[in-house]
Amino acid sequence: MMNNHTSKKTLAFLTAVITCAMALTGCGGTAVQNNESSAETTTSAQTTEGTTAVTTELQEETTENTSLQAEALSNTEKKTASSDLFSERDLNPDYSSITARITLSGDSVTIDGNGASAEGSIVTITEEGVYYITGTLDDGQIVVNADKAKVQLILDNANISCSDSAAIYGMDSDKIFITLAEGSKNTLSDGSSYTYAEDTVDEPDACVFSSDSLTINGSGSLTVTGNYADGIRSKDDVVITGGTISVKAASDGIKGKDYVAVCDGSITVDAGEDGIKSTNATDEGMGFVYIEGGTFAITSGNDGIQAETDLIVTGGSFDITAGGGSANSTKTHADDFGGGMGGFGGGMGRGGMMFGENGEFTAPEGMTPPEGFEGMTPPDGFGEMPQGEVQATSNTAVNLAFTQLAETTDAETSTSETSTSTKGIKGGVSIQISGGTFKVNSADDTVHSNGDVTISGGDLTLEAGDDGIHADGTVSITGGKVNITKSYEGIEAATIDVSGGTTELHATDDGFNASDGSSQGAMGTYSAALVNISGGYVYVESAGDGLDSNGDMTISGGTVIVDGPENSGNGALDSNGDIAVTGGILVASGMSGMAEYPGNDSEQNSVSATFDSTYSGGTLITLADESGNIIVSYAPSKTFNNIVISSPSISGGNTYTFYADGTVSGTADEYGLYTEGTVSGGTEIGSFTAETITSFVGTQSMMGGGMTPPDGGGFGGRRQQWQSEN
Repeated sequence: MMNNHTSKKTLAFLTAVITCAMALTGCGGTAVQNNESSAETTTSAQTTEGTTAVTTELQEETTENTSLQAEALSNTEKKTASSDLFSERDLNPDYSSITARITLSGDSVTIDGNGASAEGSIVTITEEGVYYITGTLDDGQIVVNADKAKVQLILDNANISCSDSAAIYGMDSDKIFITLAEGSKNTLSDGSSYTYAEDTVDEPDACVFSSDSLTINGSGSLTVTGNYADGIRSKDDVVITGGTISVKAASDGIKGKDYVAVCDGSITVDAGEDGIKSTNATDEGMGFVYIEGGTFAITSGNDGIQAETDLIVTGGSFDITAGGGSANSTKTHADDFGGGMGGFGGGMGRGGMMFGENGEFTAPEGMTPPEGFEGMTPPDGFGEMPQGEVQATSNTAVNLAFTQLAETTDAETSTSETSTSTKGIKGGVSIQISGGTFKVNSADDTVHSNGDVTISGGDLTLEAGDDGIHADGTVSITGGKVNITKSYEGIEAATIDVSGGTTELHATDDGFNASDGSSQGAMGTYSAALVNISGGYVYVESAGDGLDSNGDMTISGGTVIVDGPENSGNGALDSNGDIAVTGGILVASGMSGMAEYPGNDSEQNSVSATFDSTYSGGTLITLADESGNIIVSYAPSKTFNNIVISSPSISGGNTYTFYADGTVSGTADEYGLYTEGTVSGGTEIGSFTAETITSFVGTQSMMGGGMTPPDGGGFGGRRQQWQSEN
């Protein structure tokens, strides 16, 4: 609830927060940084004639605090974006000036001071001030009903239980501060059912409930047990700047309507539904979660952290288990018939689909085609298909049909799945991570946004029952370290853009899957989806396609390693459009059944090698020049008979040789990739000359019998499909 004089903080502040973060010392419980003040200063003691509880010393401090307040008001215009989000009073848990002392004694209450009253075990605070609370209340409640007032509750070894309502109920105020006294241990709990007056709405509904802004600060500890529904809830915003806070809740752990902002503290949440969340989907600039520090241990039945709009993390340490973790995933991998069309940049090698001697379709060994495909004749225009063990990209029309069938089946399955969301961290509009350490294990996606995901820093270890990282829009990785240790699909988005950092992922289906959700049309058409890698280090290990784009795929920098599928229904590279390599290093291994390779838009030489032998994982494959200098040396982790290599060191007109095993000098990177040194010994597999076609794969041609490739088709000088003759 917003009072007329309340200045709300919106997402507009957050860009400036991140920009000035390096200039600030952070929020560590001290007063304002850079000598900048906020209008929210510590309230002076409220004294009246006849009050005996307030000491002379506290009365003297009233004058000092009043002076400080005037100074703060005069400096309001000097506030930075950070102090707008975390005010001076949020950051400073001072309580030297006290309005009243409230002592809890079982079923009775003693109040020394003014601004508060007690009726039985119910304490009601009606005036602005600072209220010191200590003792135990067996079945009672602290109620704040102070219109437009800032009320600070100092909990110093306070233990409050309420059997039929909230332990702390912020009925009406401008803002409530709950300060955890240094060294104190405080506990709050409610009952499993609430009693409401007939003429009231069903609130409160949390153990700690505020209709207005709520801040928790200090250095003590607070244990909250929400047996009825939520643990801590504000119908405005929740700000946490310190303390050791443990929340166990039947529903949501910590929930703020407008936003949740955290800059420090140790926070443990065990929630039946969402761990930490914001809910405002209607007011512009609201509904966000902003975290710049603190330690978080979250176990949630549903989402770990959920922002209705934007989730912004600049720092902190996170250990999140959502929905029971990846072990509770309902996703399973089923081999389909592989990638998209491959356009005119792709190619299919040994083990591809083929037409029989009478022109009918037959599936490769070990595959069962969908109903209606067995015996199918080639589409018009394909003419009589050349026979042999290996076919070329002429089969891509059938390949596309299988992909459409598989995607339709997946879509139908997804609509029948439960609507319960069990994501690790979730942002309705965006997720922006520039720092922090994450360990996230979720039954569904670990990082999910209905908009965009941007990772520019931080260290993320993700274990997902579905996608490691999912965005309906763009996933952009510009820095940091992302390690997806387990997933169904590693990264899925309409656009996957990697320009920096280190990305490692392991997937039981596709590694990268760029899909904008559009239906794929007839042969030669594809969506606007894009995989774009311009820098950084990318390592993909997948059972499905390694890098899969329903549109184009571009690699212009960085290092990309793909340990691709061991089945003939998927490829290490799979693009419905063109695969263009203009820079960087690419090594992609897998089986040749759906193998594709860089196309005519590439500006860097590439070779796709299909071997007569199938090599087991761990076999070192080296591509070296005539002098034995290494271009690339790498041992794929899985069974393979095809490898695609692109490197700026492959020069036109020079001869290169493939070796299996042998001894390599030089130093490998952390993924076992050598890009310099020499090779000796080993088995020479075969040689080729760059930009010269030395060997076709079987009877391969670009489009097969009866069809002529479009202008620019065929084998360009910058890519080669090569097969061992040994």
